[in-house]
Amino acid sequence: MSCMPCTTERVQVPVYYPTPSQTRLASQLTEEEQVRIAQRIGLIQHLPRGIFDPGSEPSDKKIKECVICMMDFEYGDPIRFLPCMHIYHMDCIDAWLMRSFTCPSCMEPVDAALLSSYETN
Repeated sequence: MSCMPCTTERVQVPVYYPTPSQTRLASQLTEEEQVRIAQRIGLIQHLPRGIFDPGSEPSDKKIKECVICMMDFEYGDPIRFLPCMHIYHMDCIDAWLMRSFTCPSCMEPVDAALLSSYETN
């Protein structure tokens, strides 16, 4: 009798950050932490996003790389804009904002700007 080859697939389990220095699985979060994380995800989804296009103006070429991953932006990359007008790869900034709701470049709090923009609408 021969053995079947073992196939182990790694399942990516989401890890959440109730505070920037703490990591926990969803099943380990308190109800209050789950609500805060859900609110944060909702706020992130409301940040404007776009596709990187370097443009033809010389001033448009100033922004060359995502300061989180340090990779150059390439035409067509999905990007997200923060209220302070800094841009990042969407995957990079979304992961960053799950840990800290501040801009990695200027350290402006993102949530305060978002909430004030909601109140003016």
